[in-house]
Amino acid sequence: MLLLISSFLCAFVSLPAESESQPSPVNKSAQSDPSDAYYALDRVLNVNIDISPTGWDSLRAQTRTLADILGGKDCLDKPADDIFSWFNATVTVDGETHTDVAVRKKGFLGSLSMEKPSLKIRFDKFVDEQLLGGVLKRLTLNNAQQDPSMINTCLSYHLFAQAGIPTPRCNFATLRVNGEDMGLYVQVESIKTRFLERNFADPTGNLYEGTLSDFRPDWRGTFEKKTNEGTRDQTDIDAVINALQDPSPTGLAALKEIVDIDRFLTFWALEVLVGHWDG
Repeated sequence: MLLLISSFLCAFVSLPAESESQPSPVNKSAQSDPSDAYYALDRVLNVNIDISPTGWDSLRAQTRTLADILGGKDCLDKPADDIFSWFNATVTVDGETHTDVAVRKKGFLGSLSMEKPSLKIRFDKFVDEQLLGGVLKRLTLNNAQQDPSMINTCLSYHLFAQAGIPTPRCNFATLRVNGEDMGLYVQVESIKTRFLERNFADPTGNLYEGTLSDFRPDWRGTFEKKTNEGTRDQTDIDAVINALQDPSPTGLAALKEIVDIDRFLTFWALEVLVGHWDG
């Protein structure tokens, strides 16, 4: 049971810790955000990417496997390497064109595809302060190739939000690359500063990403800090690991001081309800 709880907590680690007195994330999400228009459910973004043919072929061909992450004797000592490269492109979204935009492939295992790759788009990576519509730094386009309906992601996020779980904003986009119709994508908000500010009373906590990570003593190094990267302190991760390793009531009491147990159980139940298994 300890390992099962630990595995599910791994999916929850990307949310900063919060106190039980914090306002509901659902109420906070209702606050106006200048970029809300780009995630309206009744809007399908029209995205066009112009990129060199050789660059596009290189981008599509990049991949990673379990061996890339778990290979080597020190594979659990550090976060998984990000092997996807950024490529320069011209990107047009609903008629608004930006040059020198960074585009790269994303995904792992079931979502990787050469024919229809999932993509990350960064407007400000090569050009400082370049923003889509003056408000948005990035777009994330998921191919949802394991979901023929294309609606599971946004529908599930809606259910999670209604239950008080912080969730990314989500809608859809059509994509053309060098004039070729790539079809429909799910457009998902990246878990970044704007998301934290909208959902947490204190957005300055540590944000972690875990790729094949778990709350085990010898796996602690696999968690990658996405905020406060200037310090290597991971005492918050260690506190969760130590609490989970203690089978006594003291361990559970310590865990309750770190994790919002009620909200986590709600999250866990919804994971089962929607059949979530791979991001």
